[in-house]
Amino acid sequence: MRSRSWVCSLCALTLVACAAHASILDFRSLEIDLTDQADSRAKAAWSEPDIITVTENGLGWDGDPASLRDGWILTEPLPLGLSWRPPYAVSISVTILPDVEEIVLDNGQVTAPYVGDVYVRYSPDMAHWSTWQVLQQGEYRTGTPAAEPGRSFHGTVRVPYSEREEYDAQLQEFALLDVPWRSDEDAACRWIVQKNPVFFEDNLPFIGYVEFLYEGSFHAGRRLESFRAEVTYGMSGLHYAPDDESVYEDRDNRPWSFGTDD
Repeated sequence: MRSRSWVCSLCALTLVACAAHASILDFRSLEIDLTDQADSRAKAAWSEPDIITVTENGLGWDGDPASLRDGWILTEPLPLGLSWRPPYAVSISVTILPDVEEIVLDNGQVTAPYVGDVYVRYSPDMAHWSTWQVLQQGEYRTGTPAAEPGRSFHGTVRVPYSEREEYDAQLQEFALLDVPWRSDEDAACRWIVQKNPVFFEDNLPFIGYVEFLYEGSFHAGRRLESFRAEVTYGMSGLHYAPDDESVYEDRDNRPWSFGTDD
């Protein structure tokens, strides 16, 4: 369930809280049905697509159950935040179904397949990306039982404060301009790259998009059925109110999109 609350007031260049809370809580998810050809191809790419294929049973390949191929799945970028403000830290939970099962070899030996690894990276504009960071294996326990079994991974991605310093200075400069909305970070980013087209080559100051990479072994006859990533985060809700309230229209109902139309 998505929950958002924010406050805004403008007095000269001072933000004044006009409600008890000044935070935005948000949640976004990416779910890929690996038993559906169209859904899989629209949301992900994978290694050796001529061999590793999607059927009604899932993503994988057929052959001797003791055989395996190393491979990967790369998801499409997932936009986060609001159209006017991105987050700087996110919590991530990934579940891949089904869970691994033991394999009995021809000689009777029982082996446990490798669970695999899930990596995440982030970008402000889908052109410049952070390095891949590995998620921890195992479910992130919050006191509630898992809805269903599977291969679980979790972690947190956070932008260091030092990485944000130059961007924050640019936002302060933008807020002094005669613009429709001084708190519109999408407009601020466009203004920044007009001045300095390579700014985001050297700065990754926020998390506008995340992308996931799964690497593991694809055992013959054992297909993956689904991939689900859940991302939660909070952002400051303090902002300047625009002179024209129509600037707000639908801005809270759309995620971050800077870079998608450049």
